[in-house]
Amino acid sequence: MILCISRISIRYLSTMKPLFLQIVFFALLFAGNTTDFQAQDLDRYTFQSRHMGTQISIILYAENDSIAKEASDAAFARIEELNQIMSDYIEESELNRLSRKSGSGEWMPISSDLFEVLEESIRISEKTDGLFDVTIGPLTHHWRYVRMHPEPVYPDEATLDSLRNLVDYQAIELNEGLQSARLNSKNMQLDFGGIAKGYAAQEAINILKEFGIASALVDAGGDITTGSTPPGRASWDVAIPKGRVDGDMKFSTVQFSGKTLTTSGDMYQFAIIDGQRYSHIVNPKTGLGSTDQIQATVLSSNGMYADAFASALTLMDPEEGIRLIEKIEEAEALIFREVDGEVKQWMTPGMEVLLK
Repeated sequence: MILCISRISIRYLSTMKPLFLQIVFFALLFAGNTTDFQAQDLDRYTFQSRHMGTQISIILYAENDSIAKEASDAAFARIEELNQIMSDYIEESELNRLSRKSGSGEWMPISSDLFEVLEESIRISEKTDGLFDVTIGPLTHHWRYVRMHPEPVYPDEATLDSLRNLVDYQAIELNEGLQSARLNSKNMQLDFGGIAKGYAAQEAINILKEFGIASALVDAGGDITTGSTPPGRASWDVAIPKGRVDGDMKFSTVQFSGKTLTTSGDMYQFAIIDGQRYSHIVNPKTGLGSTDQIQATVLSSNGMYADAFASALTLMDPEEGIRLIEKIEEAEALIFREVDGEVKQWMTPGMEVLLK
């Protein structure tokens, strides 16, 4: 049963990354006789701040206003620190400085954060056969321009070919001993839009734990990472839209804690060119957005996995995507796809257990 009347119930809409997909989440389900009475002294606090091009929301349970404010400020500061490192919009970000050195043959010393995300990105690229690729920047930058145009124009094949040739995760080289990186092809552009927020949300939860705050939720523009469950509750619940059936929006609700859940798809973020709908999630192999109306949700103890695999699954056949996630430790997936006017779903066995 979903509680919508008590002071600690939660219900709000969130703009989704990377597709501005709407998510509704609820803290629900009293935990019967397992309630920790000491935990009842904790109050719920909500904080919001804009970072990484989106609204970041933090919900936490703390003993008093002072601890709650200090902890949330530190968590937002950590997110902004990561934004300054990984943004492809900030000219002097560490990510953009590395991109500008592409093809020069120079090693660039990088932060431990950038090194960790690059290292994980390569592993995910290998697991997805290149459908996830953080060197996709030339293509995503071009499609940003296309989508902003009042009358979008389909890119010509010569343009797509030249942009695709700049995308290759295998051109990323890392030196662990020197904590350095280099990009071995010219004119490469990194884009962490499919992984940075998952990392940032998890880092924010880690900061809150340093302040002794265990029960918390961080919504980094749709990458929802949770710590322990709210006091007296069995889980955090996230209601995921699965498309319109008979004109009404339907939802599936996932119950979890201590993990990251990310949903990706083209429900709200797309371009229509010559009557064809193209997702904003670009396939590195074709240079085009998916034309399938598909939405993928991934739940994982690894925030970067949840973020990146959710995007990659929207570019795969649903059955193939489910088989992939079944091979990933501590990861579950739920996929919706519109087929002949009906919304069909696929999921891993572990996800089925978590659905309400």
